[in-house]
Amino acid sequence: MQTRRGFIAGASTLALLPTAGFAQSQPAAELIAKAKAERQLVWYTGMVVSQVVRPLAEKFQAKYGIEVRYATTGDSDTVLKITSQARAGKMEADLFDSPGTSIPPLSKAGLIEPFAPEALAKYAPTFKPQSQLYSGIYALYLTTTYNTDLVKAAEAPKSYDDLLDPKWRGKMVWSDTRAISGPPGFIGNVLSVMGQDKGMAYLRELSKQKIVREPGNQRVILDKVISGQYAIGLMTYNHHAVISRAKEAPIAWVKMEPLVANLGVIALVKNAPRPNAAKLFLEFMFSDDGQKIIAEAGYPPGNPDVPPKDPSIGPVTGNFTSTLLAPEISSQESEPLAGWLKIYDELFK
Repeated sequence: MQTRRGFIAGASTLALLPTAGFAQSQPAAELIAKAKAERQLVWYTGMVVSQVVRPLAEKFQAKYGIEVRYATTGDSDTVLKITSQARAGKMEADLFDSPGTSIPPLSKAGLIEPFAPEALAKYAPTFKPQSQLYSGIYALYLTTTYNTDLVKAAEAPKSYDDLLDPKWRGKMVWSDTRAISGPPGFIGNVLSVMGQDKGMAYLRELSKQKIVREPGNQRVILDKVISGQYAIGLMTYNHHAVISRAKEAPIAWVKMEPLVANLGVIALVKNAPRPNAAKLFLEFMFSDDGQKIIAEAGYPPGNPDVPPKDPSIGPVTGNFTSTLLAPEISSQESEPLAGWLKIYDELFK
C-alpha cells in the first residue's frame, strides 16, 4: 500500500527537472495514416477554450487535416459522461483532460487506456507516470495573491506565519472546493512541510483568521481579489495573476514557499472510437509546437525545451520550491485527501 509520503513529492524543484538529451521525435507514418482515416476526435476539456483549446485544435487541424471537436466540462461531468457512455456501450469521447480528480474514479472503473506519447521522452518523470494512465501537460502553482490597491508590497504576507497576523482576519478568501487544488491541498502542504504536530498547531491558529469560503474555481477567487472584495487570495494560481497583471489588474502573487504544484493532465479513453487520431493529437500536444501554444497562453509548459512566457511562474526559471500533489492522491474517499478534508471540515467550516 502506498504511503502518504509516497504520493507526495517533496518540497523541491527536483521532481520537475527535465530529462536531458532527447531529440524531438516525430509521429510514425503509420499512426498519421490511421489517424487521418478516422478524420476527427472528441476531446472533453476543462481548459480555457480561447487561450489553449482552440489554438491547439486549429494548429493540429491545419497540420494533419483532422478535426478536433471539443466540449468544455468540469471534472465531475467528465466522469459522469464517460461512465454513462461506457454503460450504454456507446463511447463518444476519445480524450479528456483534468486537474487530476477524474483520474482515480475513471481508472477504478477501467475507463482509461494506458498510453505514453513518444513526445514525452524528454519530459521529467513527474509528467509520465509508470502507469501510463495520464500524461502531464503542465504543472500549475498555487500560492497567495493580493490586491495591490489594498495591500502595499512591503506589507503583503511573505510566509505562512505571516498569514496569522490578526490584520488579515476576515480579509482572506479561498475556493470552497474539496479538491487538492483548494483548501485540502493547502492543508496537505502544511502538514507535509511542518509535520503533523506543528502543522496541526499552525492550522488551528489559521482557522481563527476566519478565511472566507467562496464557491467557484481559483480563477473566480482571483477575480474577487482583483475587484477588491477581498485583500488576499489563498490557493490561487500564480500564472493567473501574471496574466491579469499584464492587463493592468491590481494583483500580485507571493513566492510563499513551498508553493503547491498541481498537474494538469490528459488521458486516452478506454475503447475510444478514434484512438489513432487521439494518440496523434497527444503527440502534437506534447511536441515543441504544441507546448509553445501552451506557453504563449501564459501557462508553464512541461516540455523542458519550451520555457514559460513569464519565467517567474516556473520553479526552475522562477527559483522557487514546491510540493507536488499528484493526481493519484485526488480521490476524496482515500487517504491522504480524506484526512485533509476531515481537517478542513473540522477547522474551517
